Amino acid sequence: MKRLLGFVLILVVLSAGCIGSGSNKGSATLTSTATGIDFSRYPAGKVIGTWWEPFNETFYVSEGYADLVKHYFPDAKVEPVSAFKGSGIVVLSPGDAIKSGLLFGKPLQVQELEPFGYIAYKQGTHLPGPWLGVVAVMNSENGPIMVVTGTSRAGVGASLYFMKGLKDGMLSVDRNAVVRSKSFEGALLKEFGDVNFNGIPDDDEYYELHQLLFDEPFNYYWRVVKGENVTVSGGFIRLVNGTRVYIRALGFNVTVKIENPKGIPLTYVIENVNPALMVLPDGTKILDNTTIELTTEEPSFSIVAKDVSDYKVLAFGDHRPASGEKPPEVFLKIMEEINREDGAFVIDGGDLVYSGTIYQWAELMKVWHWNKPVFIAVGNHEYQGEGVGIFHYLFGPTDYAFSLGNYRYIFANNVNNGYRLTEDQIAWLKEQLEIARERGERPVIVMHAPPYDPRPSGDHTMDPNSAERLLDLMKEYNAFGVFSHIHINWYGEHEGVEMVITGGGGAPLYVTDPDEGGFYGYALLSMEPNGKIEVELVRVE
Repeated sequence: MKRLLGFVLILVVLSAGCIGSGSNKGSATLTSTATGIDFSRYPAGKVIGTWWEPFNETFYVSEGYADLVKHYFPDAKVEPVSAFKGSGIVVLSPGDAIKSGLLFGKPLQVQELEPFGYIAYKQGTHLPGPWLGVVAVMNSENGPIMVVTGTSRAGVGASLYFMKGLKDGMLSVDRNAVVRSKSFEGALLKEFGDVNFNGIPDDDEYYELHQLLFDEPFNYYWRVVKGENVTVSGGFIRLVNGTRVYIRALGFNVTVKIENPKGIPLTYVIENVNPALMVLPDGTKILDNTTIELTTEEPSFSIVAKDVSDYKVLAFGDHRPASGEKPPEVFLKIMEEINREDGAFVIDGGDLVYSGTIYQWAELMKVWHWNKPVFIAVGNHEYQGEGVGIFHYLFGPTDYAFSLGNYRYIFANNVNNGYRLTEDQIAWLKEQLEIARERGERPVIVMHAPPYDPRPSGDHTMDPNSAERLLDLMKEYNAFGVFSHIHINWYGEHEGVEMVITGGGGAPLYVTDPDEGGFYGYALLSMEPNGKIEVELVRVE
C-alpha cells in the first residue's frame, strides 16, 4: 500500500452491488412518516446510503462534539442533545450513547468493559479499540432516529466522515457490511490514521476507513504521525496517540525508520522488552520492568539485545479455565512463580482463555501482570469467533521470529487451518531456519499444537502430514521444539527431534500420574552458548 501524506480513503467493498448517492438515481426516494421509515420497502443499505432524505440537517449533539459536526456539515443546525425529542439525528459521545439507551438491545451498539474501555458490538461480536464508529437508523414511537456514535471521538468522526461521503456521492455502502433487523439498519466502521483522535483526517495524517464485515483489518507496521512515515520492524504499532507511538516488541531487536524525515520529535513507548538485556539509545527512560520510552528526532534507531552467551527462558501454556471466564488459580500461582524466576523472557504456548469471548479476555487481562516480556504462540481456544480480532488487538501478528544469543525463536500459528501449516508458512519457516543456520544459531520452534503426542495411543497433535513435514525440517536444522495443547508437562525426543510440551498451565490435566507429566507447572530452559538446552520441569501446586 502506498504511503501518502494528507488523507486517503480506502473503502473495503466486497459486494458487486453498492448503494450510495451515486447509485440510487431513478430509485424511490427514502421517505418517512410519523411512524417512521418502512424499512421493508428498501434493500439493505438504502436507508443509510440515502440517510439525508428522511432527515433534515438538525443534529442533536453531545457536549464537546458540536465543532466536529460543524466540520463535516457546516450548514447544519446544531442543538444540544438535551433538546432531542425522540426523532432526528443524534450525535453521541460513547458515554452518552450508552446512557441514552437508544441502541440497547439493538444488533449494533457501543458498550463499556474494563479494562478495554469503550467497545463496539455487532451481531454477537465484540470489538475493542478507540477507532470504531457506529451509524444506525431506527424507528421510535416519535418517528425515525439516526444514531451517530463510536468508541471515541475518532470513532464518532469516522461516522460523520462516512455520512458526508455518502451524501456527497464520494462513498457507497457495502450491502454485505450492513446490519439489518426489522426496522433497524446500521454499519460498523473502523478508521486508521486519526492518530490525534480529533475525529478529523488532518493533512499530516494518512486516513483509511473500512466498513467492517467479519474479519477486522489491522495495520501493524507503519503509521503517518505528524507527516512522518513511521515504519517498525521487530514489533508492531499498538496505538498512536498524538506524537506518542506505542510499540509492542516481538523480540529483542526493534527498529524504527522514518521515510523523508522532517525532524519532528516523536516519543516511542516500547512495551514487552527486557531493559536489562537491551542496548538502549541515549536518553531512553525505563518506565518499568518491560517498558521503555524514547523521545527523538532521529530518522531511525534500533533497540537491540546485548551480547548474551547463556540465559534462561520460562515456558508454559494452556492456562485457560475448564469453562467460564475466571483464570484458574493455579495459573496465577504459576505466573507468580515465573515472575520470581531469573529469566530473559517467557514463552506462552497458547490457550489463554476458554473460547475467546471478550468477557474471558477481560478477566485474563485484569490479572495479566508480568515482569518479563511474554511471547505467545496462539492457541485454538482463544483463536475463534471474536477472539481472533481480540488476539490481534492485544498481541499482534501470530507468525514472527527473533534472535537472542545463539538461538533463533520462530513462532507460528498452526491452529486455524485444521492444525495444518500452509505452504506459505512452510516456505517462511524454511527461510527462518536458513537465517538461523547462516548466523550459527540453533532454531527454537514454538507452536501451540505439537507434532507428536508422547502418551500411549495419544493423538492430540497437529495434522499428521504437517507434523511429518515439521519434524523433517526440525531434524534437518537441529531445531528444538516448544509446544503446548496436550495438558501435560513433558520433555523428551521423537524421531531425533528434541522438544518440550508445556500444557500444564492451568487447564484440566490429561493424565493424573506426575511421572507421566500429570502436574501443573512450567519448563525452565537454560540456553547454553554451545546450542545445548537444559530442561527442568518445575511443578507448581
